[in-house]
Amino acid sequence: MFYSILNKLDKLYSFQEVKAHCDVPCGIYDPIPAQIAAMTVARMMDTIKELDEHETKDHNNTRDINFQNKINRMVAEKERSAELIKHEIRIIWGDFFKEPQFNTYPEIHNLVHEIMLLASKCKQNIDKESSRNLVEKLNNFAEIFWKIKGIEYTKKQYHCMPNLEIIFPNL
Repeated sequence: MFYSILNKLDKLYSFQEVKAHCDVPCGIYDPIPAQIAAMTVARMMDTIKELDEHETKDHNNTRDINFQNKINRMVAEKERSAELIKHEIRIIWGDFFKEPQFNTYPEIHNLVHEIMLLASKCKQNIDKESSRNLVEKLNNFAEIFWKIKGIEYTKKQYHCMPNLEIIFPNL
């Protein structure tokens, strides 16, 4: 009956459909998408810098439209990946972590804030050091996450450039 009333109201007022991950909660949480996005941010920083140096040297400071297109695409991917990091970490922090975890790992609040600030800084600049710090902070976050889940983890070199080390669960 309640569903019928809501359905009629929806038809009458046409409520906008919203979606969220994961207020159900589904229990599907994993820091790896954020870690891969951080690797992408780091790679885009490196590639933008390399492309800039190469184009300047080879074209006597002239830049054609193809160069601008490459840079724009790399910046767009860097921005998208940094925003994905913020999204994924907010979800885990807001939905997965509960009071017992906050008591055991009180540093998680500050760590999440540092991740948010670094992701923003990576969006604002081409700064290799910030991208590496972001990867490291996400590794710290992943360590805490896997400890809470009771899953052993190890630090391994990621298979894609820039081949930084990241935390992987031992599954």
